[in-house]
Parts: sequence; structure tokens; C-alpha cells
Amino acid sequence: MSYKVSFFSSIPGKKFPWQHILEPLALGILQKRAPVSIILCTDAEQRELNRKYRKLNKVTDVLSFVWNEPHLLGEIYIAEGQVKKQAPLYGNTYYKELKRVLVHGMLHLCGYNHQTQAERKIMREKEATVLCRTKRL
Repeated sequence: MSYKVSFFSSIPGKKFPWQHILEPLALGILQKRAPVSIILCTDAEQRELNRKYRKLNKVTDVLSFVWNEPHLLGEIYIAEGQVKKQAPLYGNTYYKELKRVLVHGMLHLCGYNHQTQAERKIMREKEATVLCRTKRL
């Protein structure tokens, strides 16, 4: 079975930007041969997902849902407005911040987490390695 990353947008009239650049990045992170869906959504949709599945009434930049099914490893939801808003706070352009949260979400699907300080350190190092390796993208 082949694996691929599919990009979607739940925002009317909006396509997921930079798919041709982000797809090889996402595929390079995958450790399992299973498809992944990446969805660009509104902040309101992200808040609802957070409320429903994490019992948190707030918007987060990215949410990852691991399915571990042969037909779908998982889904990543990226809140467009939140990413645009926080990009300058991290000294990033919208594109660079979108890339950063995509990498973060993909690492969650690959089993990385940041519940403890040790896990957070490992995950941040992995993020930095991937982002450094793809700096020119």
C-alpha cells in the first residue's frame, strides 16, 4: 500500500497553501506507511475540536489525531487564524509558522509527545532538526 499526505481546507473558497512544498516535508517525517490527512480550518473549528476531544475551551495552532488504521495513520488540523496570529510572535512568516506547526503535528502522529519536560526536549530537538534540514524549502 502506498502512503501519501492529503491536504484539505474546511475554509470555504480557501485552498491549503504551499502543498507542493509541504507534501515532501510531511512524507519525509512519516515513519509508517499509512496515509495522513492535513486539514486547514478556522479558529472556531479548532476551538470546537479542542473542546470536544481535549476538554479545552481554547484555540490551538495544531491538533493531531492518531487513528493507526491501515487506510489512515491520522489527521492533523491546523487553525489558519491562530497560525497567522502567532507567526510574528515567533519571528516567523505565515509560511514558516505553517511549516513549523505541520512538522509538530506530523511528529505527534509518529509517536512524539511533550507531556513531560524530557519528552518536550526530545520533540523540540526533532522539530529543530527537521526544520533545519528543510530550511531552503
